Amino acid sequence: MVSNNVLKDIQRLISITNTGLAFSKDPFDQERYQDIRAILQDLVKETTDLNPQELSDLFRPTDHYDTPLIDVRAWIVKDGKLCLVKGQGEETWALPGGFGEVGYSPTENILKEIQEETGYSARVIRLLAVFDTNRYQLQSRQYVKLVFECELLDGNFEKNQEISDLAFFEREKIPALSTKRNTEEQLNFLWE
Repeated sequence: MVSNNVLKDIQRLISITNTGLAFSKDPFDQERYQDIRAILQDLVKETTDLNPQELSDLFRPTDHYDTPLIDVRAWIVKDGKLCLVKGQGEETWALPGGFGEVGYSPTENILKEIQEETGYSARVIRLLAVFDTNRYQLQSRQYVKLVFECELLDGNFEKNQEISDLAFFEREKIPALSTKRNTEEQLNFLWE
């Protein structure tokens, strides 16, 4: 396995290639970017443990400037216990949340995610942290993770198409985490 610095460089080259393919009008430059893209695909297959879906996502063509994506997460503590959700077919847990959707502000996005995943309406108290996945959990794409402190208002959890379980955990009893969503280091930072 190669170092995180090399993987970040590969990620950056893919981004430059995507942007070049989106904006270059010169057919020779287009051909060169396609060649670089093919070489990068081979390099990534040899140097990472990304699954086929992650590889497909990584090399999905764009028609715009390639930028980090937004991920919103809810920090909900009730009676000293942290709210975590478990995705359908998964064994690991994460803070409620997901990708930011176009047309919604970050706070509207997190309230929408909380409603969809937990069944509760909520209110946003404040923005607690902004994490860069290239620092905490390097993966195929770079994400800016916005974590909001939230309070549940009313509702009831029911299993849904995304989430199979919701539970509140004491700090010392946090279960196995979905580390592409949240890391132990991030949670410790947020507890403080």
